[in-house]
Order: sequence, then C-alpha cells, then structure tokens
Amino acid sequence: MGTPTFVILIVCFASFAVADDFRTTKGKEYKNATVSRVEPNGIVIKFKGGIVKILFTELPKDVQLRFGYDTDKIEAEQAGVRAAEEKRIEEQKAAERERAEKEKNTDADLKRALEQFQSAEQRAAQTYQSAPKGTLSGQVFVSTQGGENRKLGAVQVALFARDAIDILLTHLKNYADYKIQYYFFNHYVYSGAFYFAYLQFPIQTAETDADGKFAIEIPQTGKFVIAAQAQRSVVNHDPEHYYWLQAVSLEGQSRVTQNFSNNNLTSATGTSSLIHTEE
Repeated sequence: MGTPTFVILIVCFASFAVADDFRTTKGKEYKNATVSRVEPNGIVIKFKGGIVKILFTELPKDVQLRFGYDTDKIEAEQAGVRAAEEKRIEEQKAAERERAEKEKNTDADLKRALEQFQSAEQRAAQTYQSAPKGTLSGQVFVSTQGGENRKLGAVQVALFARDAIDILLTHLKNYADYKIQYYFFNHYVYSGAFYFAYLQFPIQTAETDADGKFAIEIPQTGKFVIAAQAQRSVVNHDPEHYYWLQAVSLEGQSRVTQNFSNNNLTSATGTSSLIHTEE
C-alpha cells in the first residue's frame, strides 16, 4: 500500500519547519528561526523578532547550497546568457554593416548606370539628327470596367535608345531587388512610377491629341523604345495610373503603327512590355 500523499508533503516540508540559527555574511544573526518560504533569490524566515527575508547573496555558501542556490551554476548560466546576447548584438551589427555596405554599393551601381544611360542617350540623339527616319504612329487609350474605350489626350510619348534602356532597366531591377530584400514589401518599387522616375533624356517626344493619337519620327534602322505614362481621374476612387514601355523598330519601313492600350501596359500579363509592375 502506497504512502499517503499528505505524509510525503509533511516529510518534504519538515526540513523547513525545523528551527535553526542563521548568520548573514554581514554578521546579522537570527536565532531559533524557521524557514517559511524559499524564493528564487532568498528565504523568508520566522523568528522571535518577526518575519524577514534574507537574500541568498547574504548567506554563507553552505546555506545557499542547502536551499538549492548554487552561485557557480547561476553565474555560469548568467555568463552564458551574456555571451549569447553579446553574440546576438555582434551579429546584428555585422548584418547592419553588411546592409549598409550593400546599400552603398547598390546606390553607386545605380549612379553609374544613370551616367551610362545618359551618355548612351546623348550619343543616340546625335545619331538621330542625321539618320533617315520613318514615322511611328498610334493611339493611347484604355478600356474601363464597363467596356468603354477612353482616349487619353495630352500624353507625352518619349523615344529612347534600346541599348540605353537595357542598361538602365538591369540596374533598376537590381536596385528594386535590394529594396525588397532589406525593406520587405515596398510597394513603390513594384510600381511603374519607380521605373519612370528615371526615364530622362529622351531622343524625341510627341504628345497625343484629343483623340489620343500621336506620331513620332524614328530612325528607319536601329532598336528603340517608346514610353508613355498617363493618369485618369475616376469618380469616388483614387486616380488610375498607366505606364507603357515598348520595344519598337521600323526595320527599314517608312511608317509603322503601334498603340498603347490595356493589353501592353507594364502591369499587363502579356510579354510585350519591357517591365512588369503592379500598376
């Protein structure tokens, strides 16, 4: 037959109920005292003078061990915690240094790419002056959810050299990847606005008329890119933004037609756009 639980509990607490004398490391004595409670950092005793708590740090080593307080073990654990925290802080600093260095290099790469882009555009603009030209014409329009076509007037259509755009897009995509990696979701770098902010120094520009139609002169040979961005106000909604970036080449012809519509937006799922964005 097993020993009743209440008997075991009495035996376990018996050592605390026995009167004892306690002397602190500072010389304070407590005669004929009993331990009423053991806490993580000390013991609570009852004695003739009342109830008092004595910290383990104020008790001799043997008394500390008697009540389960092992300073060597605790110091070792604390040292382990400190070492782990120091390692975490150092790793955090190292990661921050790596991030800062990568950001510096990424910014420098983009700056060089912008300089290369500008130089390539300037060379293309010089060549453009004397090159035999044809005409690229088209219309800028979007389809609403109701199925209506909206012609977009006063939209600037810009012409760029394809090799210059390729240089710029490669580095802009790398820059966007960096921003996403270190700053998590960054909606701006997913947008057409991010890329179009860097589209400067066009070779030639044209503007759509009230019917959204445009015509722009392009060299009959060579590879180029046409870009356009537009905005449309929608009642009770935020304005809608549209971005187009299309490769174009006349391939010796005198006239080619290429429209801008929902089908070839940068946010469209097709393959005609040179970039793919979320708007």
